[in-house]
Amino acid sequence: MSPAQISQSMAATPLSDRKTKHREERMKLRNYFAALLVSMAILPGSVRAQEVRIDVGDGITVPLKTEGPLKIAFFSEGANNSAMQASIDGATRAATELGWQIDVFDGKFDAVTQLNQLQNALTRGYDAWVLKAVEGNTMCEIATKDAPAKGIVVVISVLSICGRGANEGEALWSPGTLAYVGGAETPKAFFQVLDRMGRENPGPQKLGVITGPELNPITKNHEAALRMFEAKYPDVEVVAVARTDYSTPSALEKAAPMVQANPDITLYYTAFSNLAKGLVPVLEQAGLIDKAKIYDNGATAWAAGAIMEGAVKLSSANRLGSNAYNAVMAIDRARKGENLPRAIGDLGEPLVDGTPPTDPYLIDSANVASYQPEVE
Repeated sequence: MSPAQISQSMAATPLSDRKTKHREERMKLRNYFAALLVSMAILPGSVRAQEVRIDVGDGITVPLKTEGPLKIAFFSEGANNSAMQASIDGATRAATELGWQIDVFDGKFDAVTQLNQLQNALTRGYDAWVLKAVEGNTMCEIATKDAPAKGIVVVISVLSICGRGANEGEALWSPGTLAYVGGAETPKAFFQVLDRMGRENPGPQKLGVITGPELNPITKNHEAALRMFEAKYPDVEVVAVARTDYSTPSALEKAAPMVQANPDITLYYTAFSNLAKGLVPVLEQAGLIDKAKIYDNGATAWAAGAIMEGAVKLSSANRLGSNAYNAVMAIDRARKGENLPRAIGDLGEPLVDGTPPTDPYLIDSANVASYQPEVE
């Protein structure tokens, strides 16, 4: 009976019975409103029914809506090359499929810029973040402490934080975040390229290295892999190292003086295919393209073509589009109650310690024809 019906019933009751009837109707009203409150608490659209607590480790749980679209932020370390664009495209594609709002932030390879972006985002009503850190230690506190305290679920993509960048498997995950997604950029993964180079080129060699910004976690992993390589192959001498921002124009600028000063380099190791793309024309112009072998990371569409043509000897598969896509999807999987692994490979499967999350990982002339690059 509704409140209006109860009121009408009371008006029609004889005066002699009104006192008793009044007590009965008061009880009915009390029961009606109690039932109404209970029904509101369990309606599909209620806050209680829409919320789940997400375990992010260290005894911390973060609330997350289980119904309706989420508002998420994607923090990219940069946006000036095809690798970064592949990540942004992958994250945007996942958000579009889920019907979520996604805001993309370009860190410009500057830790202060990205930290400011994160700090501003704390108060902008985001449900979740996907973070590709410019520098892992700088972003540690805000990603693992401040964001969860504000009710924000954080997924770390590619670039591990909190000093865990040189780890493998589940040890890449930082407590306070939902999960780490990546694994193709660890020292052991990069060492596979270098180890192949050492095995294929025995004896004394001179090596030129073109890598990324000094503080970037991926750059640090390349350098850790290089130290492993030098220990195993002492006959190979590193004669030149150039740092770039991982873009082709930067590689062109840095490769020219390296090649000119060291025409006797027999091997080159490039930290990403955009860098090999800048190196190749420099070697061609110097007439040295047939006198040095390039071992690369990233296996972009350009690199696949260069392998077919013989300009690049080998590259490692980079699936940044899938990585960012699955980082966003991990948030949806968690809010649906799935028990996620803390470390997830690029393709969405659990990450195995020391094993790259892609198959095949090393791309050469034997398998390049069937390889499908994700990065231009």
